[in-house]
Amino acid sequence: MSYTIKARIAPLSFAFLLAFGASGASAQQTRLPEIGTAGGSVMSIEREQAVGDMYIRQIRASAPIVGDPVLEAYLHDVGSRLVRNANDVRFPFTFFWVNQDQINAFAFFGGHIGINTGLIAETRNESELASVIAHEIAHVSQRHIVRNMEAMERSSSLSLVSLLGAILVGIANPEAGIAAAQASMAGMKQRSINYTRLFEQEADRIGLTILTETGFDPMGAPDFFGRLAEKYRYVSKPPEMLLTHPLSESRIADTRVRAEQLRQNRDFNRDESSFWLAKYRVLVRHLRNYNAEAARRDINSDNPAIANAARYGLAIALLDSDQAEAAERTLAPLYQQEPLNTFYLDVQTDILLAQKRYDEVLSMLAFAYQRMPNEQTVTLNYANAAVKAGEPKLAIQLLREYLTRDNDSTLAYSLLIDAHRELGDTSGMHEANAELMALYGQFDRAIDHLHNAHSRSSNRLEQRRIQARIEQLMAQKQATETMR
Repeated sequence: MSYTIKARIAPLSFAFLLAFGASGASAQQTRLPEIGTAGGSVMSIEREQAVGDMYIRQIRASAPIVGDPVLEAYLHDVGSRLVRNANDVRFPFTFFWVNQDQINAFAFFGGHIGINTGLIAETRNESELASVIAHEIAHVSQRHIVRNMEAMERSSSLSLVSLLGAILVGIANPEAGIAAAQASMAGMKQRSINYTRLFEQEADRIGLTILTETGFDPMGAPDFFGRLAEKYRYVSKPPEMLLTHPLSESRIADTRVRAEQLRQNRDFNRDESSFWLAKYRVLVRHLRNYNAEAARRDINSDNPAIANAARYGLAIALLDSDQAEAAERTLAPLYQQEPLNTFYLDVQTDILLAQKRYDEVLSMLAFAYQRMPNEQTVTLNYANAAVKAGEPKLAIQLLREYLTRDNDSTLAYSLLIDAHRELGDTSGMHEANAELMALYGQFDRAIDHLHNAHSRSSNRLEQRRIQARIEQLMAQKQATETMR
């Protein structure tokens, strides 16, 4: 099960945001310093979260965010384990995939971290992937964007909406976005550039500590970045990550020395089966640069995790080319051995749905849901199967309960729209559409949907509830506009 918003995005990096971070946006807020909080004189923690919320809504509406519950769960698991070992965490973190083949990761206000699918495709083990995520976590936990704004003494006239506009220029046109970043950097004072270099060094140091304390091999950082630097040394257009995270020989050497010190007397033997399954899923289903022939070759790998992941990738490739029976035979050895492995369960669900074996798929998912009621892959697959099987009431029940835990899930609201449509509940369909539009920052459209829901409901209590939600969204729209 996988949904992707159809849009274009340029790779956005933390340094790209940092270049524009010296905005005058804070001129519109009351500057009450937070004692003991870095950057508190420029932007409070609460305001940073609000600004981050504004940005993520716009990015959801403009970027090919990967709505894949299996990959989301994997990234959330890796990211959350790293965050648990980070200091100075002031708000919840959100991790998401962007379906771009460029090698990049980025972070912005309020703990939002995006990872390009091209990044996991380039990494050779989970420690390399985790090293990049840890680096971005360090940028966020140390409030580097806000601290750069503070260091610039609010000397720029850019507003937060100008910053967002610059980011969205990059979304629509990668080269224009990079040019805009370079133009902004060219106008900076030298000390602001020095601050950026210092922040990169700080993120290197803190990120390595987070990585090691979480049980990942700290050598993943110098190995990955050193390999990238060597690979693209003489390329005229290197990956965005190297443009915005310059990798000098001294920086890589310093990182390697520190990593060697941190890994002394530690055992980093890890089960990386989930990493390889996630990587092959990305290669086959999202980047689509890995075919069945390559998968059949890798099934013979001496590494059991790679061999299993290749078999898994082959099953996906067969399924996506409408060969459901062949896909089922290919997946069977893996699924039979681990029927509650969510990677396998997800593909098995799609295989059964493709063959319209609805009773079988609902029974399989009901069992898994009993065992893992809070697992997003199971719940969303169960709801999707219920809609396809003509059981919209079951889907609505599952989704409403799920949304009490994760009310930012665009996939859950999309499924809820389908379920209400299948049920013939126009009012409920408009309500679900309203919440989806709100997640995209399209508050006017959301309010219109709620007005439609209100007019189609004959229940007084429902009408009052809908009216209250209209007023909430109107207030949220106004608050967003004042931030600009």
